[in-house]
Amino acid sequence: MKRSRLRALGVTLSAVVGLAIATTARGDDRAVAEAILLPVEHDAAHASVTADAVKQARASLERGRRMRDANDEPRARLAEALGRRWAEVARDLVRASDAEQAATVTRLAADDAGAHADRERALLEEAIATQGRLQAELDALQSKSKPDRTAATASSIDGGGVPPKASKNRPSAPRSTEPGGVDAGAMP
Repeated sequence: MKRSRLRALGVTLSAVVGLAIATTARGDDRAVAEAILLPVEHDAAHASVTADAVKQARASLERGRRMRDANDEPRARLAEALGRRWAEVARDLVRASDAEQAATVTRLAADDAGAHADRERALLEEAIATQGRLQAELDALQSKSKPDRTAATASSIDGGGVPPKASKNRPSAPRSTEPGGVDAGAMP
């Protein structure tokens, strides 16, 4: 028996709460619209974007108040719901404007980053080309500084031996120099 009473009490409470929520929701459109419009109307940065939506919301809320004063509750609720919708449109316009500004700033930053990357790439390519030219010059200088010898030691006519000393009894062959700098006594 107690369970059936608790169940009946629960059903009754849920019906009362549901009715209270429905009643509050009907009259709540005006309060929600006012809460949304308050910051939107004071936002000077977005005034030009939201002006028409705010005007429409205020007109709908005023129409709802006049209809409520004339005891036309159903149409008053519809007008207030319309006012709430216009207030939400104004709020969404502010959000869209902010999102558009953020996207523009991000796009410009991406463009700047792309231009910066292109400049850095050009500088890197220039540095690589300069390094290649310097390496080629260095290789050319190193190849010029090396002698064109094939052997590690110089060769001589007698096979690398010590030249004989001229004896005092034997006169050495007369040597004469020619204008080309070649010894006449030297063998070709």
